[in-house]
Amino acid sequence: MSLQPVILCIEDEGDLRAELADELSAAGYTVLTAADGVAALHILARQTPHLILCDVMMPGLSGLDLIARIRNLRPALASVPVLMLTALADRQDELAGRLAGADDYLTKPIDLDLLQTAIRNKIALVERIRAGAALPPDMEALVHLTPRETEVLRALGMGGRIRDIAAKLGISEYTVSDYVKAIYAKLGISSRAEATREALRRHLITLGDEDETG
Repeated sequence: MSLQPVILCIEDEGDLRAELADELSAAGYTVLTAADGVAALHILARQTPHLILCDVMMPGLSGLDLIARIRNLRPALASVPVLMLTALADRQDELAGRLAGADDYLTKPIDLDLLQTAIRNKIALVERIRAGAALPPDMEALVHLTPRETEVLRALGMGGRIRDIAAKLGISEYTVSDYVKAIYAKLGISSRAEATREALRRHLITLGDEDETG
């Protein structure tokens, strides 16, 4: 039987932190809690959770600053999904969080059913990526990308950023982000450098294309 997934909940509001911990523990998760960013960094220095819940507005180290630190703290943390909890519904705030490395946003007051669904989906996505990375070479040909996913992979391989790809294809940045996540899951990759290598392998770009984009 597999071990319970571990979730780190970072929330400075004590009552909400306790409520989230109780809810997630009852759902079968092992829950670690931190009241602020500094406490969270101490935990992350020695443990790697399956998912991180993080408040945006916290005293001292903000949620956005903490995400940036997390992504660079240890290689093992680079692929850990981060769900941001926020009272801010402003699009620019959400975009800033996603650019900092957040995988999803949930607005307070937290819908616990939506939270449970988001957690399951994010953990499952990471598992699919890891499973894809373990595919033997002769299974690679079975991985199929849709025409739109192929366009996005080519743009990624040429060094395109989310904003630029969205403008070029005439779709939203959020939609491009969803395509990127689907591509990563299907191909078992987790970085822009791997996307470039895959685009080269699939002959979607040439080295000349890559060089031109810088």
